Amino acid sequence: MASTNILRHVRNYSSAGTLSALAGIVTFPILTRNLTVEEYGILGLIMATLTLFVAVGKLGFQHAVIRYYAQIMHTKSDWTTANMNTTVLVVFGVLAVVTSSIWLISGNLIMPSTLQYEGMGSLFTIASFTVFLRLFASAFLNFLRASERSGKVAKVQVTMRYCYIVFIVLMLFFSGLTPFKVLVCILLAEIIAFSSALYYYRDKISFSLSDFRGSLAKSMLMYGAPLMVLESLGVLLRLTDRYLIQGILGEVELGMYSASYNLTAYLEIIVLATVVQALRPLYMKLWERDGAEPTKDFLANTFHIYLIFGIPFVALFSATAPHLLNFLASPKFAPGTVIIPFVTISFMLDGCVHWLGAGLYVNRNTRVLMLWSVVAAVINLVLNITFIPIFGIVGAAVVTVVSFSIFIAGVANSAFKFLSFDIDWKKPLQIIVISVAIYFLLSNLDFGAEMVNLFVKGFIGLAFCILGIVLVDESVASQLRAMVSKRLGRSS
Repeated sequence: MASTNILRHVRNYSSAGTLSALAGIVTFPILTRNLTVEEYGILGLIMATLTLFVAVGKLGFQHAVIRYYAQIMHTKSDWTTANMNTTVLVVFGVLAVVTSSIWLISGNLIMPSTLQYEGMGSLFTIASFTVFLRLFASAFLNFLRASERSGKVAKVQVTMRYCYIVFIVLMLFFSGLTPFKVLVCILLAEIIAFSSALYYYRDKISFSLSDFRGSLAKSMLMYGAPLMVLESLGVLLRLTDRYLIQGILGEVELGMYSASYNLTAYLEIIVLATVVQALRPLYMKLWERDGAEPTKDFLANTFHIYLIFGIPFVALFSATAPHLLNFLASPKFAPGTVIIPFVTISFMLDGCVHWLGAGLYVNRNTRVLMLWSVVAAVINLVLNITFIPIFGIVGAAVVTVVSFSIFIAGVANSAFKFLSFDIDWKKPLQIIVISVAIYFLLSNLDFGAEMVNLFVKGFIGLAFCILGIVLVDESVASQLRAMVSKRLGRSS
């Protein structure tokens, strides 16, 4: 049942992720070709900072919603769903007001002196409304996730992305693009996304101030706050380098770095967001309902699949993405493509945390996650200050991989003391060797035009990746043969 559920949720989230990534690929060339490299870099810096503010502003309550919903629904609890509904909505409302106010103040008093860019205050002012909406909408979206209504979450995500495309195209057609106008388009799309999330959760909303429970809010805060630090420092790991690049190397290098990083981030939208959104609610429910052993089996099986398919995907993406970026963004961003393999690996490593750290989540020992995120953030800052002046943007990308590796090692060592599961490293190691060989093979091929390289290398690489997976993992080969037989049976 669990495997069926996760496949259904992965299907929903992956569909949303793929459609969202396609939307991003559509808007990517519009932005890179109508903004200067400097404007694109500043816009990316603001949006990355906004992500950090939202992560801090949630105080980890979005994670607590997933954890406590499973507890209240599947075990005896001192609180009811009505208590949880009211408490979460009140807390998120307060957090949205406080965080957007801090953003507004810092954006008009601190950032203009830190970032020497004309009109910085107005950019932060318009973005403050987006901060508010993202925070408050998180309450409804995570209730939908916790109740396993993945289809509704997917619809909200896709709606927001494609409304953003419409607004960007209209803005470009009528008045042209500037960073301020792009932020206006983002705000309009966020308004629609917020309205959609509220609409989909309307049948479950139960709000009465008499149902508010301070004890529940405190308990959720104790669980979520360390995860807030974890999430915030994770964002900081991907933000520190941008501020340092801007200060040490300048806006042009920042723009090239941001373009390659943002393109690679579509990997996170398609893969990581898909897996994480589907994964955690399911293993939380398994833990509460069925206990340790079924949870261990579930984590072992799904992590194996993640590695077997994820590693070749990293190699294939790293070899083909530079051609896509050069085609979409124009050659002015081409020097930044050197960071794509390293950033792609960092996203893959980031995804591993959600399996290897599962023991800390189910046992509510989230302070260990916070501790290791602090260690990784400090190491990241020190190494970036050291290596960016020497190696430029490549140094920043390599430091990101090193920082995430240290974080994962520390988290896994602590989490496995609470909940360990078997990991078959032999097959993933074989896949790594095959994937590295595929990457270097594709990197040495050249078929001329960028799109020709993209499609031909993609086709060749995909064929070799599938062949490698089939040769290494017999269980996957059997599943693929069964799928082919089923398809042939239907067609006949």
